[in-house]
This record gives sequence, structure tokens and C-alpha cells, in this order.
Amino acid sequence: MNRKWTPEEVKGWYQKTGAITYYNKEDLNIVVRKPRSQGYTVNWANPKAWLLQAAILLIVFGMLYILK
Repeated sequence: MNRKWTPEEVKGWYQKTGAITYYNKEDLNIVVRKPRSQGYTVNWANPKAWLLQAAILLIVFGMLYILK
């Protein structure tokens, strides 16, 4: 069942899998808090995360092109 996971569930997922990146198909969150350090990370199993990354890259490369 796909749903938004709580921070405690995300932390448990990290502990269970030992993964470095967050890739959880069952979690609908795009961005989650890192359990091991401060900050946030992206759920790469969510297709919207890839759109977010593409938008950020378009903005960065667009600004580089304009300032060139």
C-alpha cells in the first residue's frame, strides 16, 4: 500500500536496509528528513523526484547559459 511514511518509519527503513540513498516505492513522500544527519534527501523511487531534479538542473543550466 502506497502512502506517506512518518519520519520514524523512514528511520526504520534506513536501519533495516542500511542504504545510503532513499529509494522506497511504498513511500509517496518526495523529500524526507535524513535520519543519520541533518538535512533532507530525495525519495528516488517517486517519479516526481526525477521531475524535481530535472527542473533544478534546467534552472541551473539556464542561468549558466544566460550569464555566459
